[in-house]
Amino acid sequence: MSNAVILANGFPPSRETLTRALARSSLFVCADGGANVARDFGLTPHAIIGDLDSATTETLAHFIDLPIIRDADTERTDTEKAVEWVFKQGTFDVVTLLGASAGRLDHVLGHVSLLRRHHDRARLILEDDSGRAWLARGTAAIEGKPGAVVSFFAVGEPAEGVTTDNLRYRLRDSRLEMGIQDSISNVVERNPASIRIARGDLLVIELTKT
Repeated sequence: MSNAVILANGFPPSRETLTRALARSSLFVCADGGANVARDFGLTPHAIIGDLDSATTETLAHFIDLPIIRDADTERTDTEKAVEWVFKQGTFDVVTLLGASAGRLDHVLGHVSLLRRHHDRARLILEDDSGRAWLARGTAAIEGKPGAVVSFFAVGEPAEGVTTDNLRYRLRDSRLEMGIQDSISNVVERNPASIRIARGDLLVIELTKT
């Protein structure tokens, strides 16, 4: 499985979370100010991408030998630019976005939109120190350990025929719809846990810390 990591300029992950993600990845890209965090942690990305209004002069000088791609397009966020650049480098099964799940709320929601926009190209995961979020379509495994908290939210059209296995609060052919019905704070009872969706998409949020 081929994985990539993008470090965005939101609230930074811990060193432990970042190094764990990098250990399972072959490509590491910083979206603009994410490069400041990489430098602080003593880590070197493969490239830095964005409009470069957040990466400090000192950081850019520190990484002068790396590909530094300035993209001033104001219609896309720096994280979006980084995702698109990653896909140009090859085929990836999983792209993990760190530093992208806290900070500016408009950017966070934009990152959730990216999960759905690129779902057919790769599994995009928003990850931070408390857990991760990803888009489920069809049948998907819930990878949390017993006791882990998991929530489901319909994205776009209602999600229909939602059925879970090995979760405390069982869903059977349920219908989830934004603003009408969510499934919040379910709990993994035992592994393997899974969810099946007959129609539609669900945002899955798995918490490792509550």
